[in-house]
Amino acid sequence: MRIVSGFIFAAAVMAGLGSSRLLAGDATSPKESSKATTQPAATQPAATRPSAGHPASKDPAAGITDKDIEKIDFDELPDDSGLVTPVAKDLDNLDDESRKRLTDWATKLNDWAGAKEEDVNQRVRNLMSVCSLGDIAHAEFEGELTYVVFEKLKSEVDKDQLIKATALIVLKPKEGKCPTKVTELGWDDDLDEDMIRERSAMFAEKLLGRMLGKLPKKD
Repeated sequence: MRIVSGFIFAAAVMAGLGSSRLLAGDATSPKESSKATTQPAATQPAATRPSAGHPASKDPAAGITDKDIEKIDFDELPDDSGLVTPVAKDLDNLDDESRKRLTDWATKLNDWAGAKEEDVNQRVRNLMSVCSLGDIAHAEFEGELTYVVFEKLKSEVDKDQLIKATALIVLKPKEGKCPTKVTELGWDDDLDEDMIRERSAMFAEKLLGRMLGKLPKKD
């Protein structure tokens, strides 16, 4: 597993990279990234609600097979540019001030405890919940923050492992813990858990589809 440091990741976001991955090995970062002065918010445990009857398993994704993944239908997903589960194709649309605000948010994301969860399956669930919270709450950067989360996961987690982790969320959306608010990232009030789980599954499917080459949809 390759880990991206908070500084390099935030700098990469500020640069608005349009590539498919934010690589930990990128030694070059834009000069403006060194000017960011945002102090990360203090890390606090996220509000989570465990699903009743969650089976004890060291790796629940281990049971996901290629045949299971092949059965997933990507055709019914909402468009990336729609009102539900938007995903930006890159960050090129952001002006300098907007890009700085998103970079500040990405720095806080890196410092959030849920983004450092050792259990990869749960970490992916946490970050899909972040996408869902931004979507449901109509955050300033709905599609862009999802792009940031997707690039973060692709750069941190082994591809095969991430494929299984996202497939697990799609196939078993009610398992695992579900953050219903994340104060550190700007969401102070609990949102509906069922809606978060539903949209998390859709975001996970969109990320999975990208890794399998099935998304984004061709015009």
